[in-house]
Amino acid sequence: MGEMSAMNQMSWLIKTASIELRITSLNRQRSHTQRLLHLLLDDVPSKPYTADGEVGMEEESRNLGRFLHFDTTSKVRRKILCILDSVQFSQEIPDALQLDFFDRSQIDQVIANCEHKNRRGQTVCNVKLLHRVLVAEINALQGMAAIGQRPLLMEEINTILQYVVERNKLLQCLHAKLHTLESWRQLVEIILTACPQDLIPTEHRQLIIRDLLQDLHSKILDDSAAQELMSIVAGAVFTLTAYLSQSIRTELKQPMVAPGLGHSQYVQMLDGSFSTTAGKESLSAGFASIGDSSLHMILRNLLEFILKTGGGFQRVRAHLYGSLLYYLQIAQRPDEPDTLESAHKSMWERLTAPEDVFSKLQGETLSIIESYGAALMEVICRDACDGHDIGRMLALALLDRIVSVDKNQQWLLYLSNSGYLKVLVDSLSEDDIALRNLLTPQPPVLKALYIYESKMAFLTRVAKSQQGALELLRSGVIVRMAQCQVYDMRPEADPHGVFGMRETPVFIPAPVERYRQILLPALQLCQLILTSSTAQHMQAAGQVLQFLITHSDTIQSILRSQEGSLGSLQELALLTGIISKAALPGVLNELDVLNEGSMMELQGHIGRFQRQCLGLLSRFGGSDRFRQLRMQEDSSPVDRVNKRDEMELAVQQICSNVMEYCQALMLQNFPNFQQTVCLFTPSLSESASRDGPRPDSQVSIFPSWRLPGLGIIIYLLKQSANDFFTYYDIHRQSVVKLQNVEQLPPDEIKELCQSEMPVGVEKISTTQKYALARRRLVKIINSRAKLLSICTYIIETCLFILWRHLEYYLLHWSASDLQDSLLSNTTFGMRRFQDTLNTDNNLDLRSLGQNKFSKQDIEMLLREGANSIGESLQKRLLDIESLYCKVRSRHSFIQALVRRIKGLLRVSRG
Repeated sequence: MGEMSAMNQMSWLIKTASIELRITSLNRQRSHTQRLLHLLLDDVPSKPYTADGEVGMEEESRNLGRFLHFDTTSKVRRKILCILDSVQFSQEIPDALQLDFFDRSQIDQVIANCEHKNRRGQTVCNVKLLHRVLVAEINALQGMAAIGQRPLLMEEINTILQYVVERNKLLQCLHAKLHTLESWRQLVEIILTACPQDLIPTEHRQLIIRDLLQDLHSKILDDSAAQELMSIVAGAVFTLTAYLSQSIRTELKQPMVAPGLGHSQYVQMLDGSFSTTAGKESLSAGFASIGDSSLHMILRNLLEFILKTGGGFQRVRAHLYGSLLYYLQIAQRPDEPDTLESAHKSMWERLTAPEDVFSKLQGETLSIIESYGAALMEVICRDACDGHDIGRMLALALLDRIVSVDKNQQWLLYLSNSGYLKVLVDSLSEDDIALRNLLTPQPPVLKALYIYESKMAFLTRVAKSQQGALELLRSGVIVRMAQCQVYDMRPEADPHGVFGMRETPVFIPAPVERYRQILLPALQLCQLILTSSTAQHMQAAGQVLQFLITHSDTIQSILRSQEGSLGSLQELALLTGIISKAALPGVLNELDVLNEGSMMELQGHIGRFQRQCLGLLSRFGGSDRFRQLRMQEDSSPVDRVNKRDEMELAVQQICSNVMEYCQALMLQNFPNFQQTVCLFTPSLSESASRDGPRPDSQVSIFPSWRLPGLGIIIYLLKQSANDFFTYYDIHRQSVVKLQNVEQLPPDEIKELCQSEMPVGVEKISTTQKYALARRRLVKIINSRAKLLSICTYIIETCLFILWRHLEYYLLHWSASDLQDSLLSNTTFGMRRFQDTLNTDNNLDLRSLGQNKFSKQDIEMLLREGANSIGESLQKRLLDIESLYCKVRSRHSFIQALVRRIKGLLRVSRG
């Protein structure tokens, strides 16, 4: 009892020290905080203090020799570790109770009924009450046999009471240990979080965390360690690993002079802003404070701790999964800016580049994880499938991270062969029921949504590789999503949210936002499977097409929606990307269609997708309405900047996807010129009306049955060229700013920081402001680089489609084609295509084609085409090729296409 009393006293003393550290840190009493930290953390003999705080060298040596009994170069054990040593992790358990007369299960129930909390809050059994209950039970017995056996019964009662006394001691001892460990953990957390960072240098901090982790693991991994202590130890391990990861990643960004690098170069390099070829020597300092061997030991201990928990202790493993995720972040390469020229390196230069510390540590980490084999895989995969809610999400996140770095795909192979991937896919049916309940105006707890998002994020990660996409196809993930009814429960958009207007922010999102959180991951997964599955692309496209047709009402609603919010644009961007790869006539050959009626129905769906995608060009192909939409004022300047960037990207992706769809339709149907499928009429009126003197006038949207003219392609071409130079200027300026962050005006630094940290910018140091500004500039550079890539693709595709149409109209079209309407050249045939494109049976598409398409139209196309594609536009397009295309690739198409279009217009006019 004396030991337990001492432990309880010590735990309260530790809590008092934690409070003292917290208060002195808040009051900025640095010297007092520093003395406490030295007392707790130092591993060298402390200097004795005199009244004035100074002491001579001789007196210091004499005092050390007398009291510490070692020289000044020796080390002592850190006080924070000595406190941990005072807790014995092993615990003797009393022998199991052996009973001859009483029933064991009933006695256990009686003991549980007699439990109460004592003054210290410890749960113990009331021995006196238990004695009275048992004696009363004996007294209630009747007959001579009971009287004869009474001494034996009383002896067994004494045995039970002795067992309970020993059990009470065990419970009190465990409670004292838990109390002490909890106090110790709080002290460690206060040291790491509340005390000023500069009082503990980065290198010293890492060494302290390493020692704490090593001692914790060595104690808890001992075979005799009590399982009841696992939970608190796992929580402490989680905190320590999180701060170790943060410390190492912060150290990587600290400026340090490297040989052969200028000031701006090494700052950029260590900030993760630019890749470098300086080799391992210039970057190895990032992990040098505790060394790779210490990191490897921490990882092995984490994995052994996970395996020790076995099948139970899911909450303990949740802490350990979080710790492992923080550990894996250490080897995660920081975002590097896409400076356009970075892709100019040859493949040989990339292959022969020296291995950096990130790749090295990542490879070693994966090797250690793989060394634990199927035992570790089994535990994590089982938790990902049927674990506790939080543990399941963390296990899925851990699988996501491991699969992303597993180049040999050992984990993917295990997931497939063991059936866990199929279990995850099949569980989408169970999620469907829970997710449908989340779309009510007053939803239940949203944990089902979070688990679904974690699951879809992992499946999306798997789909990023070719083998992963194949395994997902085999598991039937798209078929399973097609069966989910939640995707058909699209709520009506709030009219106050139209055109990007924000509502009052609330913790629980509105039903339409919840629906998008459910739908967008499914669309992303379909898009990635279509992109990754090369050999089985047609099979994947067939399944995705069935998904689109099954949920056609939702798909049509999204394509027809006039809403201009960010979520609506992101839906359209993903959906058009899927349609451009899946809703193609050739995909129908992969489907098992039983009769001609079913085939006509499928063709009707494809025709409807085609018509609505072409209609999107009229809305997003440079339309003033949506360009003004992206510049709208928002409730928060930070939200306005971030939302505008995302909306800009979404609108450009929509245009890019529609142009990709047009190109695929043309090439898949008729690869030769003599029988081209014409998706655009020869009219240039759209281009003329949009380039008129009133750019702010509203452009009427074409009826759903009317094909747009080539004018929309020319207008999109011009608008994309203008956008390219806008993005290029911002990209170039941001690269210059990134190289000279320290020279930027304070107001600009503040503005950059507020995009990353809306509140509290004034309270952070100048170094932290520069780091935030660099992070924001890297995001700007990368977003503009992506927009430049999309714009260039749109330009090349517009030129290709324009060239193919001009080739047909100016060279191969003849007046006899009037007998066969424009639309009869499609693969569907006149009757079928009429049924799919025409919602009004009274309209005659043949007469529509004749009235809209005549010899005069061709002459007007020739006349206006030369003016629309003039010398200034051609020069801008060639400038784009020289600025971007020749830098990113040795292949260039713009010049060749411009030359062919120019030749067509000149030859036809001649």
